[in-house]
Amino acid sequence: MTIKELRLKKGWTQEDLARHSGLSARTIQRAESEKSISSESMKCLAAVFEISIHSLKREQNMDNSNHTDTAHINIGQLENSALKFATSLFKTPKENDPDPLNKIERNALNYGKSLFNKLKQ
Repeated sequence: MTIKELRLKKGWTQEDLARHSGLSARTIQRAESEKSISSESMKCLAAVFEISIHSLKREQNMDNSNHTDTAHINIGQLENSALKFATSLFKTPKENDPDPLNKIERNALNYGKSLFNKLKQ
């Protein structure tokens, strides 16, 4: 959740959050507009919302990134191998190729795919 969402969940105005956190209303505005704020301000906000600073920063980073394309992330050989294997599980094997999944697993995967396709429509 963003800082604004956390604030609204408590039913607070920006001024209420400023008062509870000991920060200025301007700092709250900057934090909610996804501009950088100091570590001390983050600590105050995390304390008010009773979450860890790490969780608050992670949420803010996720919102700031707008879920960027993961194709630009550098991954190691092991991770790349794991991704290729996972991707291969989602593909239905060719006629003469062995299926790495048993029948129940394949049926469950196909059912999940069908549900996902229905949601996309």
